[in-house]
Amino acid sequence: MRRDRWTMIAWLGVLAISIVLRVVLEAQEFPYLVAVAPYMLISFATPVAILVGTLRHRPPHRAGWFLLVAAQVFYAAADTVTVVDELFSGEFLEPTPADLLYFAYYLLIAAAVLLFIRRRSPGWDIPSMIDALIVAVSAGLITWVFVLQPLTSDSELPLNAKLTQSAYPVLDLMLLILAVRLAMGTGTRGTVLYLLLGSLVLMLSVDTVYLVQNILDGGGVSEAYLDAIWMASLGLLGAAALHRGVRTFDLRSEHVVLDASPARLAVLAVAVLMAPGVQALVWLLDWPLNIPLISGSCAVMFGLVMTRMAGLVAVQRRAAVTDALTGLRTRRYFTDALSLECRRAGRTGHGVGLLVIDVDHFKRINDGYGHPAGDQVLREVSHRLAAATRAGAVVARYGGEEFVVLAPHTGPEDLLALAERLRSAVADLPIAVDDELLGVTVSIGAAAETHPEPDALLRTADEALYAAKAAGRNRSVLVTPSPTATAA
Repeated sequence: MRRDRWTMIAWLGVLAISIVLRVVLEAQEFPYLVAVAPYMLISFATPVAILVGTLRHRPPHRAGWFLLVAAQVFYAAADTVTVVDELFSGEFLEPTPADLLYFAYYLLIAAAVLLFIRRRSPGWDIPSMIDALIVAVSAGLITWVFVLQPLTSDSELPLNAKLTQSAYPVLDLMLLILAVRLAMGTGTRGTVLYLLLGSLVLMLSVDTVYLVQNILDGGGVSEAYLDAIWMASLGLLGAAALHRGVRTFDLRSEHVVLDASPARLAVLAVAVLMAPGVQALVWLLDWPLNIPLISGSCAVMFGLVMTRMAGLVAVQRRAAVTDALTGLRTRRYFTDALSLECRRAGRTGHGVGLLVIDVDHFKRINDGYGHPAGDQVLREVSHRLAAATRAGAVVARYGGEEFVVLAPHTGPEDLLALAERLRSAVADLPIAVDDELLGVTVSIGAAAETHPEPDALLRTADEALYAAKAAGRNRSVLVTPSPTATAA
């Protein structure tokens, strides 16, 4: 651990010294090769740092990090071609061979980030995808208005140069979408994630500044401060690979990432407000307004936001009617369903069956094995009850270790058969708890009526449950409106 710390300190020290040298040498008007040497040092050292960190820490999934090594090799090669072109010709003739190498770098780093996302979030994670699209639409509007449109409208710029320069903001936009998706998705949070995101943000920011300044100046830009930001971006990427957190970077987080956190909502609010902000800025600059583009962007973002809100409402509805521990319906949902079904039965005259189920001696499990073991028993019992219940029935957790099953269109005989099936499903197989197999049983009270009242039906099923417990537990008792009772 100490060696890792010193390696990180050494890397950050070399990075800081190189950035200072790059700025100072440029300011002192040293020869071009001397002034650019610190930048090239970091450019060539970054893939080495990523490779060393990957081989030393041996993360479970190394493909993404090896893709980053390959991406940075292409980046260093592109920088070399750029320096040679600048040294011998003094101007950029686009497209240059360096552009092809830079394009390969973009594609490889995008593939690496996409692989990280898939490892950290195996599922689709629709909320994060929608959030990334909202940010992408906003960024795409800004990119078109302030970068692509000036490029494409420049009549003096050759077509090849227009296409080449237009490709960079498009690739940056692709990386932005992936960076947002990585930041908002699931997975472990920590230093490696923040270093990687910081590297991508710096790279996207300096690329944008470079493109804008290139448009304004009409030629290549080689200012030291731009190189310093590029160096910082590369340095953060190397630091991410050298950090020991890469061992767990690809793992999914055990904690649920809130899909409506204040930070996420703030990002989305800023993204949505970008469209009217761009329109106001264009109006202040007295530029021609592209009403269809801005209106279309607003419409797309409005549709995405509405989709996002619908998803949040659906999640809240599911949470309101789903028990967090067992995944069954909640007591509130069952109460509403029971009242509705009793009203239907009153109109049509069909029978309604109700089962009240209680786990036998559940307190002994909690006291003897602890509450986590008790929770495991409740989850397994819930799973077996749901699997053994026919379609159309409502299975809910009524409270504690008590469950209820609402079975519409069910007479006494069929209800008793269902109760026995559920009892056997729990009792026939033991439940694994702390490397032990526990025999768990349930007592079931059943009630069936043709013109039921909710409270009366529930009270009758409770009486049947008490009768089952009094008779020795692990049994089903059916109580009908008649004075006689049937036991199984």
